[in-house]
Amino acid sequence: MSFITKVRGPRALHSRSTSVTVVPRSRIVALAIRASSQSQNVDEAAAAHLGRRQMLMSVAGLGLAMCTSASPVFAEGEYTTFLGYATPPTSYGGYGGNAKETPKYTFEYPTGWKEEVPNKVEKGTQGIDGRVVNPRSRDQRAFVITLARAGEDNKSFRLTDLDSTLSGFAGADYDLQDALSSATSRTTSSREVDGNTFYDYDIESPEYHYLVTITVSQGKVFGVFVRSPSKSFTANEAKLRHVVDTFRLF
Repeated sequence: MSFITKVRGPRALHSRSTSVTVVPRSRIVALAIRASSQSQNVDEAAAAHLGRRQMLMSVAGLGLAMCTSASPVFAEGEYTTFLGYATPPTSYGGYGGNAKETPKYTFEYPTGWKEEVPNKVEKGTQGIDGRVVNPRSRDQRAFVITLARAGEDNKSFRLTDLDSTLSGFAGADYDLQDALSSATSRTTSSREVDGNTFYDYDIESPEYHYLVTITVSQGKVFGVFVRSPSKSFTANEAKLRHVVDTFRLF
């Protein structure tokens, strides 16, 4: 009995030991495949995260480059379009004449500025046809003067003396007359736009800085005047020049 017990005991222990440690080969292969798949998924996720990060950094870099560009970039909606009708003084009270009137000129002014309808005296005696004003600084404004030769609206009107013409406009803005007499800097130039010759003036004085452009079309002389206190001109120069640069006749 003892011999049989000694022989069978180790066999029994060996049997139990074998049942614990032996793992089917197919299961080992499956585990290895699963581990490899999980590792691959982790690598792909890491790569995707890195890719998104690089893309965001690239977009941020592009945005920074655009913001630091030397050329001015105007945001959409930064300017509002003005339409002028060059109506006669008799149309006072109904700017634009009637519903059938078509615009005669246009320009763009900074959004936030307010349009003002000229009063009867301004329209009748000074020829002011339209005006926009910066409500935060009413000394900063733009206005258009239109003049026609009395009784000769259908005849040609030629600018032969630009200085005299510019001085003639001073009656619409007495500050312009003072600026002309006390100017510390004054430049003039001309340009062709859509078949029309525009004469540009840049007048700097101790009190005000004026940007002016004058042209003639269909018997009328058109002048747009942009005025700003000299002390605030530089800070707003791009927007102020935009008004003059966008002035067009229809």
